[in-house]
Amino acid sequence: MPTTLRIALLAGLLALLSNLAVIGFIYGRTHDEAVASLHRQVVEQSKVLTDIYRTGGKAALNGAIDDTLAYADPQTAVGLVDSSGHQLKGNLAEAPSLQSMQEGYRSAVIRLRGQPSPHQAEIVLSRLPTGQWLISGRLVGEDIAFRATLERSLLLALVVAGLLGLLCGVILAHYVARRIGNIAAVANRITARDLSQRVPVSGAGDSFDRLGMQINAMLDRITALMEELRLLTDSLAHDLRSPASRLRAAAHAAAEATDPAEQEELLNSVVRNADALIRILSTILEISRSEALTGRKQFAWFDVSELAAELAEMYDPVADERGASLRFDRPTRPVPLFGHRQLLAQALSNLLENAIRYGSGGGEIDVRVSPGDKQIRVQVADRGPGIPLDRREEALRRFGRLDSSRSDEGAGLGLALAQSIAHLHEGNLLLDDNQPGLVTTLQIPVHPPQPAR
Repeated sequence: MPTTLRIALLAGLLALLSNLAVIGFIYGRTHDEAVASLHRQVVEQSKVLTDIYRTGGKAALNGAIDDTLAYADPQTAVGLVDSSGHQLKGNLAEAPSLQSMQEGYRSAVIRLRGQPSPHQAEIVLSRLPTGQWLISGRLVGEDIAFRATLERSLLLALVVAGLLGLLCGVILAHYVARRIGNIAAVANRITARDLSQRVPVSGAGDSFDRLGMQINAMLDRITALMEELRLLTDSLAHDLRSPASRLRAAAHAAAEATDPAEQEELLNSVVRNADALIRILSTILEISRSEALTGRKQFAWFDVSELAAELAEMYDPVADERGASLRFDRPTRPVPLFGHRQLLAQALSNLLENAIRYGSGGGEIDVRVSPGDKQIRVQVADRGPGIPLDRREEALRRFGRLDSSRSDEGAGLGLALAQSIAHLHEGNLLLDDNQPGLVTTLQIPVHPPQPAR
């Protein structure tokens, strides 16, 4: 069965059931109210006549019967009958048999004077001290007719409600099918490798719009990742070509060298180029693992200030050799963080190496750990040339080397790895101006990231 038809039938069925419940409630209330009202009228009428007889005797009762016949509606039945069943006063043309009757409220078949046939009635029989019977009641034919009309009207309303529900279901199903069809059409074009397609959004802010915006955001992310993958592939092929060529040339020269000293130097060059290739590939692998969130399984609590102090102590001799002073402002209290200690050490090491390599000419390199209630900031500041604002995004890209002076060492992956490690911790890597110099900031939230599903 098509989805459109199922939705239409379901909407029609729900409308039918809801209207059936409402109509059943109305019928039950009106039926009970009609029966209760008739019972109340019959009992009150009999009570009034009986009270008149008790206070005024038979003469007063005869006058009350005359007044009732004169002013009551044609459905009123009243009569004074002797013990033999003969009517002494009233409008009864055919009274019920009194042999099997007892006092009280009951249903009976009577015929009023001037009517051709008897009718169902609700009456009250009261036996007077004189042995006579006072019959007081009302015909129920009008109430039955009213209820029959109401039942037919409710049944017709139920049928109309079902048809209207089915029509609304068809309209709803058509609307849903159209919106889903737009999404399916975009998905089909995307399957055909047309990633430029996007789900149309009506602007109503409904669930379909929210779904469309989520799909569009996902497609934007996929497009960006594919573009980044293309750039990464091109950059990787370009950057691996030079060390691979140098490795091949050094190996070929070492194979042809006859002087042992020259051959040893060439073999050392082969080892250095091989190590450079291994470092590039290992860094790329580490970036991919960080972006895939696989490292979150190794998260644990550790002190960030202690980690920064260890790295500052380790890199202090290196900075001193380059003519710079490395200072670390240790916080007065521990700075706990739930994260990957080894990867954060790798990220901070990359920032320190960049600061020593490119900013040692300024003479000062500062390392700071700033604790906070919601996030922790680990900063490395130098007094070097810095990075222009319009080129900082390029510096964070993989193999993003800004000029030829920085291409002699490394492969332009240090900042990219630090940024991917920050993303692993749901944080970010920020590049700011130190006036002069550069401030790199690892900004990481304090709360533990949720494990990837």
